[in-house]
Amino acid sequence: MATETVQTPATPELAADVLLSVRNLQTHFPLDQGLVKAVDGAGFEIRRGKTLCVVGESGCGKSVTARSILQIVDRPGRVVGGELLFRQTPRNDDGRPDAAQHGQERIVDLAKLSPKSAAMRAIRGRDIAMIFQEPMTSLSPVHTIGNQIVEVIHLHENVSKKEAKERAIEVLRRVGVPRPEQRFDSHPFQLSGGLRQRAMIAMALVCNPTLLIADEPTTALDVTTQAQILELMRELQSDYGMAIMFITHDLGVVAEMADDVAVMYLGTVAERGDVESVFRDPQHPYTRALLHSIPKVGAAARAREKLDTIRGMVPDPYNRPGGCPFHNRCDEMMPGVCDRILPPPTTLGEHREVRCLLHDPELISSNGGTVGAAETEDASRDLATEPRPTVVPDAAGGSTPDGDARSTLLDVEDLRLHFPIRTGFLRRTTGHVRAVDGLTFAISEGETLGLVGESGCGKTSTGRCIVRSHDPTGGRILYRENGSPAVDLAQLAGPELKPYRRAVRMIFQDPHSSLNPRMTLRDIIGEPLRAHGVASGSELEDRVGELLRDVGLRPEYMSRYPHAFSGGERQRVGIARALSLDPRLVVADEAVSALDVSVRAQILNLLQDLQAEHQLTYLFISHDLSVVEYLCDRVAVMYVGKIVELADTATLYARPRHPYTEALLSAVPKPDPRTRDRRERIVLSGDVADPSDPPSGCYFHPRCRYAKPVCAEEQPQLRDVGDGTTVACHFAEELTLRGVADGASTVTTTPK
Repeated sequence: MATETVQTPATPELAADVLLSVRNLQTHFPLDQGLVKAVDGAGFEIRRGKTLCVVGESGCGKSVTARSILQIVDRPGRVVGGELLFRQTPRNDDGRPDAAQHGQERIVDLAKLSPKSAAMRAIRGRDIAMIFQEPMTSLSPVHTIGNQIVEVIHLHENVSKKEAKERAIEVLRRVGVPRPEQRFDSHPFQLSGGLRQRAMIAMALVCNPTLLIADEPTTALDVTTQAQILELMRELQSDYGMAIMFITHDLGVVAEMADDVAVMYLGTVAERGDVESVFRDPQHPYTRALLHSIPKVGAAARAREKLDTIRGMVPDPYNRPGGCPFHNRCDEMMPGVCDRILPPPTTLGEHREVRCLLHDPELISSNGGTVGAAETEDASRDLATEPRPTVVPDAAGGSTPDGDARSTLLDVEDLRLHFPIRTGFLRRTTGHVRAVDGLTFAISEGETLGLVGESGCGKTSTGRCIVRSHDPTGGRILYRENGSPAVDLAQLAGPELKPYRRAVRMIFQDPHSSLNPRMTLRDIIGEPLRAHGVASGSELEDRVGELLRDVGLRPEYMSRYPHAFSGGERQRVGIARALSLDPRLVVADEAVSALDVSVRAQILNLLQDLQAEHQLTYLFISHDLSVVEYLCDRVAVMYVGKIVELADTATLYARPRHPYTEALLSAVPKPDPRTRDRRERIVLSGDVADPSDPPSGCYFHPRCRYAKPVCAEEQPQLRDVGDGTTVACHFAEELTLRGVADGASTVTTTPK
């Protein structure tokens, strides 16, 4: 049985400012196929009251490291080596950590505690708490939010039911849940994504932990909700004085939140240090590659250049490379050295460490003082050196960088999609959810139109109407085929739609759920070809092989099943399937939102290459505004089923005309820690309006800081305000709103 002793003479001391020290942590999974070393010698420190961000691609061991700290690793995994030295703070009578007893803390090696021991259970949830990535799967669907928070209190403290309920309501109020007394009795499915995440944070904080582990807490959230959660976590950290271990693959979030950074690769920490040093002067090739692969909001001059990518992917856990784990993807790899020698940790200064043979003192001295040819770059350099080419809209709203008019491919006029609300025994219609409520826009041939907005604004419903997986309630979808008369796709049904299903295709958000796990790649990609009578037999197989090559996969993979591929590779399969019938318009619904930063760069480059090669037109749906700026010619901003602003990309990002657009742009985390204290972030209160019962007047007015009485009385209509911009705002001409290049400039407005 595992030992449960705490401080012993053999236990190393911790520095005074260190709360948790992870030393040579090893967590292994013995499986039938072999031994998976999910964490293999990871080491870092978390300082009191500070935030450590752990970054890296999927499969690098970030989440397993967090679970190892709490001893909640899924079977058959277990911690097999290393130390997890945690400073346990004494608590006062009300259960809060007692700062007055500084110096009397116990140092506990969590790695020596049994996962089911009383000592570990006392720490888990009280001293160390965790927020999981997807609250919908982490919260019990059959218990109310209040019951789940009260359960945590009763587990660690001896308090009455009344006191526990009062504390639960108070912590819900503290994390920004509106009407906490009512929400206490709500089930998770009755809350929005942002409120579910706030409830999860409340559950984690109710026992006043000294360390909060947050595992991708904002990845599934849209940009404004993410901004709310990040702002909340900063406030709570200040109020509670706790340390945070924040796991993410979003380097913009890292720059916003981190005091220290640990970059993980294949189960070990490749580099760690304070956030400004790591972003300004990255020392490991993997860190530099991650920083260079992200599109940066405001870097308009690079909007049509390819993103830097990391070749290949994280190695299979059963086939780990020898030597440096990153050597087979590294542009600075030294043959005969990096593929044979495991790099030791090299200390570069206080709180700064790197595992790279380019910094090994012995190798450097044996090679005359130099190893490798690459010099460290300034990874956070300003990439916006030249203005983006002028974009001139054509008559239908399309545009080209050179000002040449392009013919309109798709005209959407007054598109509506309403879902009936049926209640009672007879299921009578008592209302409607107006998912799409009067959309009008056009897409020109060869153009990429971005469609952005928060979750629940109707973006996906719009895309599904266009590909006719939903039947529109009203409006027209006019499709023009090679100069022929426009055809209204909204009026077609059954066999009439079949020719147009070849021309208009969709790439779905989640490649895991959109690919049939029982079909091989040959069947998945070939199915549309067979259904439309395009190819069969050997011709079909040749076409599938060609499509796989087009998206960067090997033709011999066609006999494999989806589970054999990574997330990025599955998304490539989805793209190949969408392109199988040579479409003219592709609707990409959050096609890169579920991918790591490095894989996302590969897919974005691929989409650009395919557009140039096949003369494709894209409707690109996303909530990632940095990706939208990189890929799109024009951007349409949606709010509660309506377009509130439509403009070419450069104009919209430089000078937004609608307050909602300004708020979206200000909420995007920038991957530069030097800007976080100089920025004015607009954190929107509340959630997106209910499309079944929207507010009167402008739907955005309850959340708008510029709202005036007329905004609640009259609904603004889309109108041209110059510069090729159409906007639905009563005061678009009077407001001077802040774009992404304005830094921390003050937002000015006419007095209310």
